[in-house]
Amino acid sequence: MIAPCRLALAATVLACAAPGLARAADLLPPPPPPPAVAPVEIGSGWYLRGDFTQSWFADPKDAVPAGPGINPLLDLRMTPASGYGGGIGYRVFPWLRIDATIDQRGPSDFRALSSGTGFVTGYNVEAGKIDVLTGLVNVYADLGTWYGFTPYIGGGIGFADKAMRRNYTQTTCFEVGCDGIEGSAPGPRDVVPRANRSVASFAWALTAGLSYDIGAGFTLDAAYRYVDLGRAKSGLDAFGYNTRVKDLAANEFRIGLRYNFSNFFAPGAAPDPYGN
Repeated sequence: MIAPCRLALAATVLACAAPGLARAADLLPPPPPPPAVAPVEIGSGWYLRGDFTQSWFADPKDAVPAGPGINPLLDLRMTPASGYGGGIGYRVFPWLRIDATIDQRGPSDFRALSSGTGFVTGYNVEAGKIDVLTGLVNVYADLGTWYGFTPYIGGGIGFADKAMRRNYTQTTCFEVGCDGIEGSAPGPRDVVPRANRSVASFAWALTAGLSYDIGAGFTLDAAYRYVDLGRAKSGLDAFGYNTRVKDLAANEFRIGLRYNFSNFFAPGAAPDPYGN
């Protein structure tokens, strides 16, 4: 008889305590929501760029091998040229980025002199125009940001296509028959045209620049670049001769804009600590 009494007592206690336990359960906070899935920024490191370039060409050298009847070119000159370009790039790390660029420079006037007699009886002029297209893959290291300004250094490799156009050669005589034509009077002879020709070769560049973040994804970029362009040559003239030069190079000033797509993919994000 004792066991049934104990069971009845336990049941009574539970029945009395149940409403209190239910009220205590109602007071417990709800379980926390599951963590939000962070959005994936696809392509936020990509940027586009557009640039204006002013090129000052170093004086090239004559690339025609010396030999009998070959008068070496002297006083080779190329005039400055303006150009434009653009490209696409990607920021690999906050301090490291790469881009691929194409730059087209306008025609530069080329001129050189030669004389087999040391300019005693006459001289020759070789002249024309050279325009240069480059395609480079570049790597840049940003060196930190101060007040929005970010200095950087970089280098690139690629190709340079040099087109020599409207080339010609012309002889001027100081005395009768200086060009081997007996009885010919002193003065300039007829221009002998040379055919157009393009030559593509390896090119490389070194860059130092400064950029400034102007907001809304845009960065103003100004840089100095040295670019080695290789060799160039014209087509042949009616006598089987051409103009050949080597060691083409340019000192360039470039200014342009970059647009970083991170502002499109992540609007309202904090500005890039490197300012690019």
